[in-house]
Amino acid sequence: MTTLPADEDFRIRHAVMERLVDYWWDVDADGARGATDFYTQDCVYQMCEHRMEGRGAVHDYYAFRTARGDRLVRHVLTNVRARVEGPGQASVQGVLSVYAADGVPVLPAAPPILVADNHATFVREADGAWRMREHGIVALFRGGVPVLVPPPAGGRAA
Repeated sequence: MTTLPADEDFRIRHAVMERLVDYWWDVDADGARGATDFYTQDCVYQMCEHRMEGRGAVHDYYAFRTARGDRLVRHVLTNVRARVEGPGQASVQGVLSVYAADGVPVLPAAPPILVADNHATFVREADGAWRMREHGIVALFRGGVPVLVPPPAGGRAA
């Protein structure tokens, strides 16, 4: 951890929390069209048991999701906290509740399909943007509609 003036620490923590919330809004409301810009080139995204390395793998996952057809999803991030870890690096933690089903609104209400710990390590890149170098989702509760997982390398998901 680093010691910064309180106002600078606050600005950084707010920036990375907002960045993670913006990411989930992009995924949910814009079909993840800008999702790869939230990640570094060398990122690692560990979604439950599924590991994606690099922006290309993240892009392929969201392309797979889009190709499947209509899916309504909302990633609800709560209990969010952030910490400045060092120069140009900060982390965010929160609780992620995922509501999802195939189809278009309005769908029947149901409990979340996943409640998970969500953590991300952000780095500030040369263009000034905060991007995730590491992003993890650790399942705590599951049920109902299956979580949509990435296809295996070189293949398609079931």
